[in-house]
Amino acid sequence: SGIQCYNCKEFGHVARECQKLKRAKHAAYHREKMLLCKQEEAGIQLNAEQVDWRDDNDDDELEDQELEAHYMYMAQLQQVSPDAADSGPIFDYEPLQKVSNDDYYNVFAMESTHTEQSKSVHDTYPIEQDAQNVTIDSLEMTYDREEIDQNNDDNDLAKERELLASLIEKLKCEIDESKNRNKFLETSNKALIEQLKGEIEDFKNKNKSLESSNNFFKKQTTDCLRQTNCCTLNIKRLENKVKVLDNIVYKTG
Repeated sequence: SGIQCYNCKEFGHVARECQKLKRAKHAAYHREKMLLCKQEEAGIQLNAEQVDWRDDNDDDELEDQELEAHYMYMAQLQQVSPDAADSGPIFDYEPLQKVSNDDYYNVFAMESTHTEQSKSVHDTYPIEQDAQNVTIDSLEMTYDREEIDQNNDDNDLAKERELLASLIEKLKCEIDESKNRNKFLETSNKALIEQLKGEIEDFKNKNKSLESSNNFFKKQTTDCLRQTNCCTLNIKRLENKVKVLDNIVYKTG
């Protein structure tokens, strides 16, 4: 079938009958809609599918405003005089003029039939195409710049994510190291506390042993002193007896 869907680009059905998701409304989407409008302005008759897709207004309010702004901007560019357009190297016309008319208007690469154009359309077509080429090139440059800016923003965000991920991993490693260090210190402190407790118990036991020995020696000393006193008394008694015996011997002698 020669009918091509403008939504999924497949043949055999039209866009309003397409069961697939709506196309993303990016630069190419708006560019194709703009080209259809330009074809109609140039006198080229659009088929029913092209008209239906061109008039599809499912876009939200913001996208309508953006598209309207682009169309107004393009209309202003087309009003620029040839002298003003040639006054500065804003656009390079030579590469654009090398593009064939068929390549410009048949951007959709689909089988479609058009009514014959009038001679006046063919006569004015190159001039209109030059102005349209400037407009299309400006629009493409705008979208390309937006895409580049978006890519740069995406790259910056990706770099920030990588940096944050790296910092998070570094912090995780530092936290793990700190936890391991704390566990090691806690284990070391527990071992040291147990060791000190053991030494304290040994000291207590030794102190008890020394106290017991000291008490024993005190008792021994006391017993020795008592025995010494007893011996001293006995010695004195014996000395007295010796004296008495000496007196008796002396008297009887």
